[in-house]
Amino acid sequence: MNVIEIDNLTKVYPDGTKANDGISIRVRKNEIVGIIGPNGAGKTTLIRQLLGLLKPTEGSIRVMGRDIVNNPDIVKRTLAYVPQYPLSFPSLRVEEVLEYVLRMRGESISPAEMGKRISGVLELLGLSGAAKFFGYQLSGGMKKSLLLAMAIIQELPVLVLDEPTSMVDIVTKHRLWDVIRNSNREGILLASHDMNEVKALCDRVYLLVYGKIVTSGTPADIVSMVKMPTEVRLIPGREIPQSILPKEHKKRGDLYELAFDTLEDALRTVDAILKSAGVSYLEIESPSFENLVINLIGRDGE
Repeated sequence: MNVIEIDNLTKVYPDGTKANDGISIRVRKNEIVGIIGPNGAGKTTLIRQLLGLLKPTEGSIRVMGRDIVNNPDIVKRTLAYVPQYPLSFPSLRVEEVLEYVLRMRGESISPAEMGKRISGVLELLGLSGAAKFFGYQLSGGMKKSLLLAMAIIQELPVLVLDEPTSMVDIVTKHRLWDVIRNSNREGILLASHDMNEVKALCDRVYLLVYGKIVTSGTPADIVSMVKMPTEVRLIPGREIPQSILPKEHKKRGDLYELAFDTLEDALRTVDAILKSAGVSYLEIESPSFENLVINLIGRDGE
């Protein structure tokens, strides 16, 4: 059974904007599926329909085999949602927020069991030390971690995540990835524009551009469809010979920003720089998501 089935989903707003155009997506049991795309691609509109917050213009959505368009209560019994932007609960302590979530769901559990459940989730998300913090005391990373804690503690079969690790530091990001990866949900749908996140978590990916699915496959399938545009940022030990630098490069103080058509070209140049000038700092991003999308759109229109 597919955990999520979206068929021919179309959403046209009153002003005529077609935010989703005939989208079909499947999330199989025990699968993490990513929806990637640039800002304005239609990811948030898709998620709002999945949550029952918007009614589709056309198409159907089924969760755990049940139609949610005509039965929105199914969403409350099956889906836990992590929104993109942190919510603020300035007058509630972290542990009180989680208790509130459980009580709002009508959970009938003893105070001891509730405390155990809350403590377990806080430990899982690295928030044990912040249990007594009020909302106004939380950092941005803590707020994002709390959002995932609020979803996990509900113990519902399906997770829907909208940019779950945006605006967090790299340590928090990897902790959240581990929690998502090991959450043991029947299915997870993840919307992101972070290709590294998608590669780390997803079994399959749908690329959404201008409201349409451009292509789908494993993360490896997506990046293998076109050249892998790669960006390199580095600080050399000494001046780099001009003959080594690619045509597309910028220098900001000591930092060089280099752009390549392929990962192979990037690695070849980095090796040459290492031998000729040395490197004190190196960062490689491949593929560059924006360039990958541009290449796919261009290829699709040929």
